[in-house]
Amino acid sequence: MKLDLSAPIKFSWKGYFSSPNENWMHMSREIDSYELFYITEGILYISDGENNYTVKKGEYLITPPCKNQHGWKPSSCKFYYFHFYASNAGKNFSRQGAYADVDMLEKYYSLLSRSGTVFPSYNHLLSALLLELKSGGKVQLHTTVSEACRSVQDYIKFAPSEQLRVSLIAEKFKYNAKYLSQSFKKEMGISLKKYLKNEIISRAKHMLSHTALSIGEISEQLGCSDAHSFSHIFKNDVGVSPKKYRTQTA
Repeated sequence: MKLDLSAPIKFSWKGYFSSPNENWMHMSREIDSYELFYITEGILYISDGENNYTVKKGEYLITPPCKNQHGWKPSSCKFYYFHFYASNAGKNFSRQGAYADVDMLEKYYSLLSRSGTVFPSYNHLLSALLLELKSGGKVQLHTTVSEACRSVQDYIKFAPSEQLRVSLIAEKFKYNAKYLSQSFKKEMGISLKKYLKNEIISRAKHMLSHTALSIGEISEQLGCSDAHSFSHIFKNDVGVSPKKYRTQTA
């Protein structure tokens, strides 16, 4: 299957399901979104109307929008599920695969679990989770510094805001933080720290212009220590306070 991860992924909803008994089968239904399953116990037997899938513990499956999603065999199982909308014009994406880092998946699930409200940052979180699954939770090896820096750029597009720190990016890609920062500036013409700051400001502008979230809520979502610090950083970079920016772009 194909998914365009360079275009916005729209998160819809998620949940965790535990089958009541070994005779349970997934319901039959028409579904207009993609659905990501991750199995934590047992085996899930599910069909998208064209193919029957057997999904075991520690594996994921992504089903596309279809007319008849349904179970094709009874089973006892537990799984996380995530519904989302995406373009199918992108690069190949493995429909089914293994992903051993259940702790990381549960972390994403937890971050997507605020008060039942869908926040704009959730789209970034789900995109980051899809990238995790695509890589199998394994850091890709890079043959050149340029390749590594481009991969860092791609990761930053969708990374959770609280992960946009030089030290955390370096840890993610298994590089020394100082070396990665120097290499990134040499290759991209901008320091990694400044690049991350620009990404955070860009996300802040989007939230201020397109949501009714309070300054404090935006600050928290962006990983800032408090609303005052966020406002100070934003004003220094943009030239106006977050409140005034929202008024100007309303």
